[in-house]
Amino acid sequence: MKLENWFISNLDDSQRKVIVESIDKNIIVKGAAGSGKTNLAIHRANQAKAFGNYAICIYTIALKRMIAYGMDALGLDKERIVYEWEWNERGYNVEGFVYWKRKSPNDAFNRDVIYLTNDGETRKFLRVDSNAPENALRVSIDFDTWVDTVYYRAFGRRTSWFYEVPMKDDTLDVTDTKHVGLVPNTIVFRKMEDKIDYLIIDEAQDIDISTYINKFLPKVGKSMTLFGDNNQKIYADKGASMDEICDALKYDTLSLNYNYRLPKSIARMAQNIPVPPTDLLSCNRKDGGNSDYPNYPKPTITMYSDEMAEMIDILNQIKREDLDDVAILVPTEEYVKAVYQFLKQNDMSSQVHYRTGRTAPYQTINTLDFSNNELPCILTYHAAKGSEFSNVFIPFATQKNLKDRNAFYVACTRASNSLHISFSGQPTDFLSAIEKDSVVLIDKSKIVFNVA
Repeated sequence: MKLENWFISNLDDSQRKVIVESIDKNIIVKGAAGSGKTNLAIHRANQAKAFGNYAICIYTIALKRMIAYGMDALGLDKERIVYEWEWNERGYNVEGFVYWKRKSPNDAFNRDVIYLTNDGETRKFLRVDSNAPENALRVSIDFDTWVDTVYYRAFGRRTSWFYEVPMKDDTLDVTDTKHVGLVPNTIVFRKMEDKIDYLIIDEAQDIDISTYINKFLPKVGKSMTLFGDNNQKIYADKGASMDEICDALKYDTLSLNYNYRLPKSIARMAQNIPVPPTDLLSCNRKDGGNSDYPNYPKPTITMYSDEMAEMIDILNQIKREDLDDVAILVPTEEYVKAVYQFLKQNDMSSQVHYRTGRTAPYQTINTLDFSNNELPCILTYHAAKGSEFSNVFIPFATQKNLKDRNAFYVACTRASNSLHISFSGQPTDFLSAIEKDSVVLIDKSKIVFNVA
């Protein structure tokens, strides 16, 4: 997502109603894809910081990374973002790499001291004991992937706590591998406050009513602000409709009335994917409403002979047109791995998040940044929620692969400039309701593709 898209310079009437609401008031905000929900969630956090502590809660790790990018751009504390599981099990992430020290090359590492390095700054933490001051920053460790059991035994996993102490005359030379070692794949986190004054929730429709009542409300001191959209509810067995949330919480409800992301050329196609169809055209303000074809290209739907041909042509198109701010959105994590490996083999770096396996030993590959528009992002439809990219490719869109209509709608509504859907085999039925003149249909099934 391009940096300038995080800044709302000219609020419309519906967005202004959200901004001018007292931060102490509970509100629910409904809005279609491209109406500015995620952006306004960050601006709501910007309001809250002057009046107390706050947190933004979202549903996925990828959306957490993207919102952190937006918060950093606005000068907010990007550590105050949690996804739902972290709310219950961890707390706020503290950025940095964890190191341990030996007293001598023959000693085992000191499990009672850790060092956290970030951007050239080193911080020292001791294991919490009876001498730990109450006001010291306390952190604990989790692991982003499987690690050797020696690290679990030494440092715990969400069980052992360390408190920060001044470095004083202590030093840490990370190049001194005889005495200093990296604790691999660590996530450092600090406890959340017992009460959060202001809680802002994005993608509210993916969280269960019971979670709001039993896990969020008891910890909220002043107000909650919820943003969501029924058409982007993508878990059949989780979450709730926005109407159900409104009925349960009894908060005032506001609506965002305009779409700023999707050009009309894409909105015309995408609005027919949900059941029932939604209206993405009549309130479209992308480029002041001048975003239809030929100012913006129509979405393309292309048939190929096989999946390898799809990947080769995407790679060639990115190179040929020198595209930036690209997302390749796929139905499953297995496809994330496949596309990532294919691009890597063909010397194209990318941003990606996936696990190499489901059982130990496995690794987590996580290079998501969102601030580097030169590198394509490879995400599942679910992980792409809340994001925005100039150019979106959706390969493998077959009847076999696509099980969730709303998830496909989410994928199609991430594009702010161009949208390219492709398949080999039986195309998804989710395309059956679109108007044929709203897209460009291409048959490349007889072409033999080679990497350019």
